[in-house]
Amino acid sequence: MNHSTRIRWIAAGAAALVLAAGVLAAPRPPSLSTAGTGDAALSASLAEAATLEPGARDTLAAVLIDENGATYAGLGADQHTEFEIGSITKTFTALLLAQAVERGEVTLDAPVGDYLDLGDSAAADVTLAELSSHRSGLPRIATTVPALVTSLWSGYRGSDPYPYDLAALTEHAKASALTDRGTVAYSNLGVALLGQALAAAAGSDYAELLQSRIFEPLGMDATSLPVTTDGLAHNARTGFTAAGRPADAWTLNAYAPAGGIRSTTADMALYAQALLSADPALGVDPATVLDPQGGSGDGPLIGLAWFTQAPEDGTATWHNGGTGGFASMMALDRDANRAVVVLGNTATSADAVAMTILEETK
Repeated sequence: MNHSTRIRWIAAGAAALVLAAGVLAAPRPPSLSTAGTGDAALSASLAEAATLEPGARDTLAAVLIDENGATYAGLGADQHTEFEIGSITKTFTALLLAQAVERGEVTLDAPVGDYLDLGDSAAADVTLAELSSHRSGLPRIATTVPALVTSLWSGYRGSDPYPYDLAALTEHAKASALTDRGTVAYSNLGVALLGQALAAAAGSDYAELLQSRIFEPLGMDATSLPVTTDGLAHNARTGFTAAGRPADAWTLNAYAPAGGIRSTTADMALYAQALLSADPALGVDPATVLDPQGGSGDGPLIGLAWFTQAPEDGTATWHNGGTGGFASMMALDRDANRAVVVLGNTATSADAVAMTILEETK
C-alpha cells in the first residue's frame, strides 16, 4: 500500500469513527411524558389524541374553555409552562390591525407602502387586508438566494430561519414578485410586513404595540415577544424537531409578527375567553377578525388571519402554529361558545389533538 492510499484509508477510518461517535453521542428522541397534570379526564384525552399524528413528542399542555370556565391538563407540563406559539401570533397581528382601523390609524385598503419604505416595488401596493388574509400574492418566505440558503441551513441545524432586521425584511419584500394576488396563499413574509406597518403607523415598535394593546388589557402577564435571543429569559425553553432533534428558540426579529410569541395555556385561555365573550378589552368586536372576509373562491374561508372550516367539515374557527421546536393549535367553536388550545414542545403537529378534544368533549 503506497503512502497516498494509506492516508486515504486512515482518513476514511477516522471519518467513520467520528460518525459512529456522533451517532452514539446524539441525544435520544424524547417520548411523550406520562406525568399527567390538571384535570384527569382531559389529560387522558390529551394522551389518546396525541397518538393521532406521527412524530416525536415530549410535553403537551391543553386548555378547554366552555360554560364551566377553563379546564387545564397537561403531560409533563401545566398551565404555567411556556411554549412558542408560532403562527398563532398572526391572529394577534390581525387583532392589532382591527384595533388600528378602529383608532383611525390605518384603513384595511391602505397599501403597505404608505407605512414602510418599499419603493416602487409590487409589494408596496398590497393592502393591509390582503396581507392579513394571505391574499397579497407575496411568497410564503423570502425568495432571494441568501434567504433561501439561510432557510435550508437553519432547517439542517435546527436554528431560527428568520434572523433579519427591518431593513432586510423590506428588501425581501421589494425583491418579491406577486403571484395570483387575491387568491389565498399563506405568507409569513406578508404578515411580518403587516405587523411592522402597524407599528410604524402607531409610531411604536411591534413588541410595544402587542404589550400595550393586547397583553396588558387582557392580563396576559406570562406572554412575551422576545424578538432576539437577548430578550429570552435565561431559562427559556427550547424544543425538539418532529424527528426528535433539539431545536433552537425562534425569536424571528423583524419577522416576529408572523410567529414570535411565547405563552402559556393559562394566558391563551384569557385570549380565547375574550374572543368568545367579545370582551371590551379586545378593543374591537371579535367578529371583525374572526368572520371570513370576501369571497373564498377555491381557497379556504379566512378572516383577518383566522381560518374557518367549511360548514360540512364542522364549525371551528382556528389557527395553528409551528416553529423549529414547538407546535400549537387554537380552535374556537363560536356557536357552542367553546374553545381549545393545545401547545407542545416538539414540531409534531398539534392540529388533530386540538380538534379531537374540541369535538369529543362536547
